Amino acid sequence: MAGSDFRRRWLAVALFGLASGCASAGRIADESAGGLGISIELQTHRLANGLSVVLVEDPTVPVVSYQTWFRVGSVDERPGITGISHLFEHLMFKGTPKYGPKQFFQQLEARGAEVNAFTTRDYTVYYESFVPPLLEKVIDMESDRMRNLALTEEVLESEKRVVFEERRLRTDNTPDGRMEEAIWALAYERHPYRWPVIGYPGDLAAIQLPQVIQYFRTHYQPANAVLVVTGAIDAKRTLALLRRYYEPIPALPRPERAIAKEPEQNEERRLVLRDGVASERFVQAYRITSATDEDSFALDVLANILFEGTTSRAHQLLVEQKDVAVGVGGSSFTPTYPGLFLVSGTMKRGIPVAEAERLLDQLIDTAQETRVTPEEIQISVRQLTVQAIDSVRTPQGLGNLIGTVATILGDPRRYGEDLVKYTRVTPADVQRVARKYLVPNNRSVVTLVPGVKR
Repeated sequence: MAGSDFRRRWLAVALFGLASGCASAGRIADESAGGLGISIELQTHRLANGLSVVLVEDPTVPVVSYQTWFRVGSVDERPGITGISHLFEHLMFKGTPKYGPKQFFQQLEARGAEVNAFTTRDYTVYYESFVPPLLEKVIDMESDRMRNLALTEEVLESEKRVVFEERRLRTDNTPDGRMEEAIWALAYERHPYRWPVIGYPGDLAAIQLPQVIQYFRTHYQPANAVLVVTGAIDAKRTLALLRRYYEPIPALPRPERAIAKEPEQNEERRLVLRDGVASERFVQAYRITSATDEDSFALDVLANILFEGTTSRAHQLLVEQKDVAVGVGGSSFTPTYPGLFLVSGTMKRGIPVAEAERLLDQLIDTAQETRVTPEEIQISVRQLTVQAIDSVRTPQGLGNLIGTVATILGDPRRYGEDLVKYTRVTPADVQRVARKYLVPNNRSVVTLVPGVKR
């Protein structure tokens, strides 16, 4: 959710002119978002136990989005417990002494609510979308499982089996899943981004209940969470309810992340996989930077120009003109820590990946030697915004934007800077990042060829 998608949601809200402030400051005009004169009041609070709260009143539609963002993901794991964060995505629905298993679904979905969760490398999100009368019930249930989650041997082993099956279906038995896992492991040597969010089977099998209990106490607690509530709410009443239900949860120190420093990559890395596919496939990864770095804006523009849609340079060359690939795509993934510029494609039957690599190298060489045009940048920035507009029109989409910015950058008000920074990207900036990052010695390549799976 970070990276290019993260930037697009963030930027779209800037286009809407979403204002931000705190309860005491009131409504603040967002000049950095272009001065469009459209503003939505964003209130931020911190409860006594360290829980961060962001509230946005929007009565446009009678829907509330309630999102709990925990600053915990696979980056917080270590060898031996990989996949434990994703495992908690399942465990958190197994109930408490007050609300037993499946109660989130029986008490909320049965009344029309949407209930779900997702885990990433940097954070885990639990969310509900519902009609306003359910607000207090949701607050009660969410605060209850933050404090009183029932963790037992029986529950742990049951959910391990669910995750093993999920991994089998999504990774082990799918060519794309195998390639995705392989490219991250190839591109990183030490950083925890190298292992998959779903974890390795051996680690999942070995995870013990005491480790699960300790992980829960450390990470799934108020100081390590951001609560985002948007939509048809009364902010004053909502804050009072949140204080009543959440502040009795004891305050704990926010866990510090000790992330291994990734050594510099000085040579190209390659891996060949085999599977029962009709034609060859590939994925390339160039090591790049993080969401907090200024280069991330120019990298997003570069990825858009090269790979976004059927008018992109890569699609036009590999698919339309040379007819060597069924499809090709790419994106700039800039999460909390230095991420990857990813390029992938599927070849026409009988055409080797080497032909796509030759043409992609030509495209990259052109971007490095001949600057893109101001018109291309203008179109790119427009696409980076327009594509995201629909995703933030709803309380759920708006909550996703706020939660992402708050969790990765530590301040939900920082979204407004992006519009100005994108519009300041120049042809020279795009050329510079292409030269800096898209070089062979900084590249990892996974190729999948037809054959017996291995």
